[in-house]
Amino acid sequence: MHGTAEDFCETAGMNYLVDPNNITKFDMQEDELELLLLFWICAAGKKAVVASRNLSGLLTLGSGRFGHASPFSIVRAFGVDLAAQMKLHGIGCYNNKSRSMLELATSGIGLKTCGVAELESISGIGPKTARCFLMHSRRGVRHAGLDTHALKYMRDQGLDVPKSTPSGRKYLELEAKFLELADKSGKTLAEFDLDIWRSYSSGRRMTAGLR
Repeated sequence: MHGTAEDFCETAGMNYLVDPNNITKFDMQEDELELLLLFWICAAGKKAVVASRNLSGLLTLGSGRFGHASPFSIVRAFGVDLAAQMKLHGIGCYNNKSRSMLELATSGIGLKTCGVAELESISGIGPKTARCFLMHSRRGVRHAGLDTHALKYMRDQGLDVPKSTPSGRKYLELEAKFLELADKSGKTLAEFDLDIWRSYSSGRRMTAGLR
């Protein structure tokens, strides 16, 4: 459940494919940030590679149809047809996610300066999505995206954690424990998070510090 834009600007226009294995980039342009956040919305509860491919197909279609390059501009141009197009492109939970994407694309939110609270004010963006976006696009943030892979890793360290992402106070409690594990690893939070995703998404179980 992790990704960013690869080979972002090309002669023919924007490449909308997100690479989950190389997601972290701290100097993204506005269009890259828009793409990254849309990816995190689409990836919620889905396989990252599939979510990336499906989102890319949707945005590529919209770019050709409307003549826009900016991901948010394409979302706005789809308008009420967005949910139907998301369904055609295999994006699950398309009704809820289309509402989130449309609200986000019309919110005027500043993606280079926003915090967790502002992101979570958008319908459908929860603590995990907000934190994953910030962790992999903003240098020095102290947030943890507690997806199923992160939770599995924490359980393998002997911690009592649920199988699915919690919310509210429980999320904050587990986030603090995850930050402690990351600090002990000697890696940045983004590196630590991505190492866990790579290991567990490939089916490997880690019982000690990640390499």
